[in-house]
Amino acid sequence: MFDPVGDAWPAVRLPQVAFAGRSNVGKSSLLNALVGHSRLARVSNTPGRTRGIALFEVEGKFAFADLPGYGFAKVSRSEREAWKGLVEGYLERCGFLRRVYVLVDVRRGPGAEERQLAEFLSARAVPYRWVGTKADKLSARENAAAAARFDGEPWLAGGGPALPTSARTKAGIDLLWRDVRAAFSLDSRRMKG
Repeated sequence: MFDPVGDAWPAVRLPQVAFAGRSNVGKSSLLNALVGHSRLARVSNTPGRTRGIALFEVEGKFAFADLPGYGFAKVSRSEREAWKGLVEGYLERCGFLRRVYVLVDVRRGPGAEERQLAEFLSARAVPYRWVGTKADKLSARENAAAAARFDGEPWLAGGGPALPTSARTKAGIDLLWRDVRAAFSLDSRRMKG
């Protein structure tokens, strides 16, 4: 984990994708499912345990950034503001960032916090993608209805169609991996050309 002071950024100098979402959305579980390791990211029953930006090097080629959650965490207002400054600074100034995955519990759908984050990312031309978590908690019919929550409003369009996933059953993990790898391969092609 790192806590940047001024313009000091972490020693991980690899292309990165970041994972953002509410404190209880299942970011750590999803990161663990992606890498097939149950203890890469710390999973807790208490939302808001991620207090800094945790960077995990993957395959020696790129890194995952686990951003502090927003919304549900029971922390002081001053601590919440410090997290906001930390995350906004990372999203605005990290030259290694290639894409942000905005995680949303499929049972809840995107709300005011997600809208604020999507607008922040769009205004800064930071690519992002919607990822629906906890898809195993719904039936196939309910998942189809949940996917519709990501359509309709213009602010939702920038994140593309949501990728439904389940850390528990591993549903959608392969699709998410493909999207992660595509983010890096597009970047390498652009750098060569």
